[in-house]
Amino acid sequence: MKQGTFEKEIHIQSDAATVINVIADYSQHHKIHPLIISVEQAKEAPKGVRRYFITDSLQWGPFKFKIKYQADIIAVTEDTVHTEAFQSPNTHVTNFTKVTPQGDGVHLHETITMKAPNLLFSYAFKQAETAHEEMLKRIKTFVENSAKP
Repeated sequence: MKQGTFEKEIHIQSDAATVINVIADYSQHHKIHPLIISVEQAKEAPKGVRRYFITDSLQWGPFKFKIKYQADIIAVTEDTVHTEAFQSPNTHVTNFTKVTPQGDGVHLHETITMKAPNLLFSYAFKQAETAHEEMLKRIKTFVENSAKP
């Protein structure tokens, strides 16, 4: 098993509550996450956890494929969102996002930690890092354009 962490950040002209609501509303994530093609809320989850099953569309060279995985929203506060995702084979991703008021908006900072089997790690880590960079840009566009009359 290998483990790695990356961080991404962006400034968004909005208030923290709006940004937190977008991040913590997985029903919207197919609009902001470049790999997600569908999101289903689980019928059952542990107390205090919002559980979802997410389907991503991926590509490895000429091969296109889909993966379905479990994603849990562990905790949401007024300025943070903590999530965990569990994928096969034996891949675990944690995301801690913090939204801090700054100037005319907020500073969104996320820390992603991934554990995956050695043979899969480099591919999965690069996919996650690229997707999250694009996702933050899309969150910014989604939030800022939604706020306009």
